[in-house]
Amino acid sequence: MKSKDNMMKGLNNDLYRRELSALLKSSALINSSLQTTDVLNFAMKAAEEFMEAEASSVFELDSEKGEIFVRLARGEKGGFIQARRLKPGEGIAGWVIQNGEPVIVEDVQKEGRFSDRFDKETGFRTRSLICVPLTIREKTVGAIQVINKKNGASFTEEDTELLTALGQQIAVALDNAKLYQRLEENFKLTEKELKFTQLKLIRSERSAAIANLVQGVAHEVRNPIMSIGGFAARMKDGLGKDHKFRKYLEIILKETSRLEKLVEDVKELSEMQTVYLQPVDMNNLLLKVISDYSPIMSRQSIHLEEDIEEGLPAITLDRAQISRALKNIIQNSIEAMPMGGIIKLKARAVDSHIRIKVEDFGIGINEDELDSILDPFVTSKTTGAGLGLTMVYQILMNHKAEINIKSSGGKGTIVTLDLPLNLKSEMEI
Repeated sequence: MKSKDNMMKGLNNDLYRRELSALLKSSALINSSLQTTDVLNFAMKAAEEFMEAEASSVFELDSEKGEIFVRLARGEKGGFIQARRLKPGEGIAGWVIQNGEPVIVEDVQKEGRFSDRFDKETGFRTRSLICVPLTIREKTVGAIQVINKKNGASFTEEDTELLTALGQQIAVALDNAKLYQRLEENFKLTEKELKFTQLKLIRSERSAAIANLVQGVAHEVRNPIMSIGGFAARMKDGLGKDHKFRKYLEIILKETSRLEKLVEDVKELSEMQTVYLQPVDMNNLLLKVISDYSPIMSRQSIHLEEDIEEGLPAITLDRAQISRALKNIIQNSIEAMPMGGIIKLKARAVDSHIRIKVEDFGIGINEDELDSILDPFVTSKTTGAGLGLTMVYQILMNHKAEINIKSSGGKGTIVTLDLPLNLKSEMEI
């Protein structure tokens, strides 16, 4: 009798060691990866080896659709049922997920809860199985199932205990893997947003710094330029038409005029730092801008195709500044088509903003220049100081708006502005 007890004790100890070994092995494998598929594959492989099973599967609850889908299927016919779906409560897995309790089935032919749908579709024959719930924070999120012992024996209570313990490990590892995946996605998104925000901040600070510097320089040179221009004009008037110095004076007057225009542009840019917000009828504003530029476009053989939504909501903005921004954009489009062409202007209320899109089919901007096109004194034109788009950018920053420019050399340019509907002044915030 004592010998028999020792034998049973030895068998129990051996079983315990095997279970412990299986759990330790599965734990090491499960925690060796944060990729969901790897985690599940490692875990179910360990379960199959311990139980000497033919196949296994992992079911996951899709709470949004109220369905259960096969997250992982191992075994001869596993590939045929991967990602297949079950209705709530369908089959043993559906019952386990619905009730949160494990199930052992010695003979599926005698089990009313068993669904043979997958067997019929794949030709696989399920004889017996164990299915246990996957629970995270007292909420059942899925189930794991092990099918058919290879030697034809029945599954035991010890098998169920091991699979339940394994299920707890899988549930935690699966939750960690999903959390890691979400963090990774959020990090990529945050990194992208951060780089974009940094670029905006750098550009704004650089624009403000350069504008302040040039404003100071412009203030110092304005009077000398005006004096030079004034004296050059008087000297030209006092010289005969054929005098040899007359052409030099004309060059001086041309250059001083260009410098005076630059000074005025810089002065205007510095004035754009302050906004005067008030409710504005956007349809009226857009039609006024178009009306102002209609004669210019007509002279340049340019046809404007307007597509402005009727009844755009009134929004709070600085009317003069937004009008100037639109005029600068349209002016750029006109200059990009010296031989004439088409400009398209489209305006729509989209979600919480008004989107204005100006498209031309002119010379375009080279892609390698797009990143710097909003910076001061950067221009692809032979005339002008390169402050037009810088001014547009400053105006949009004043309005917490967005600008997007798409272009390529020889293929035209699309400028999109997104103006927020609910802009508040600093006094209101």
